[in-house]
Formats: sequence, C-alpha cells, structure tokens
Amino acid sequence: MASPFSEDAKECAMPTTLTACATLLNQDGIRHHLDARDAAIRLVFVTRHYENPRSEKLAIVRLETPDGGRRLRATIARAFAADADPAAVCLACCRLAADTPLVGVEFDECGEGLRLVVESVIEDGRLTKGQLLAAIDRLVEAAEAWHVGLRAVPRHGRRKRGAA
Repeated sequence: MASPFSEDAKECAMPTTLTACATLLNQDGIRHHLDARDAAIRLVFVTRHYENPRSEKLAIVRLETPDGGRRLRATIARAFAADADPAAVCLACCRLAADTPLVGVEFDECGEGLRLVVESVIEDGRLTKGQLLAAIDRLVEAAEAWHVGLRAVPRHGRRKRGAA
C-alpha cells in the first residue's frame, strides 16, 4: 500500500468546483448567482449592523475555488474603508481577526479598502455543505462584529506626505 505522502499516491477526490458549491447552496435553499465568466458565486445577506460602502445593510459575499479547486475562498470586497489613517484601521482589524478564528483581512490597493476573507484548504478532500455554510456564516458574522468594533477606531484627518 502506497503512503499518502509518496509520489505514487493517487488523488482521492476531484477538486471542488463552483458548480459543486452551487449544488450545496441549492440543497439548503440559499439564493446565489453563479457567474461562470467571472469564476465566482455571489450571495447577498441582509445585516443588522454592518453597512457596505453604499451605506446599505447588505453583505455581498463572493465565493471562489482557486488553485484548481483545492481551496475555498469567501470574501467581502471593500468591507471597510481604510479611512484617512489606514494603519490604525488595519491594526484594529488585525486585533479583531485575532479574536475571530478563520477570518482575516486584506488591504485592497485597487479598491482602496479592506477585504474580509475566509479561506479553507480542501486539497484532495471533498467540501461539505457544513464547511461551505460555516465559511459563509463566519464571514458575515465577522462583518457584523467588526463593524461595531471599528466604530471605536479614532478617525484622523488626512496626513501630508513627509509629515511626522
């Protein structure tokens, strides 16, 4: 019998696809939009506290299966503004991330904001409905909690370049 770590080991399962994710969402009755051209699934959730950049109480979640379906990536783009003091906002987000398992934050230079991220490694396993729904739930709940937590971050005026 070959070791699972040897070069002789065979793949155990197919990588995860967006179609497989859509099937799992359908099984739970969750409305979504599969955009094959953009290689993503979008879901919209009404929130209690979180407000998107348009001041709507909506979280727009994007699901992707990068690395040939070996990972699941759930994101909320431009989840929070970097404001005039991006360092203070990023520090606050890092502190919030330390208290929120599996949820991280990325700075999006193009979108000039902060993106919330949940990533799960699937590799040669099968993504389950529970894993998919947990990733989505953690992301939306983090948006809710972080929105409240980031209100305490002091807002500063825009700094001039070269100013100390």
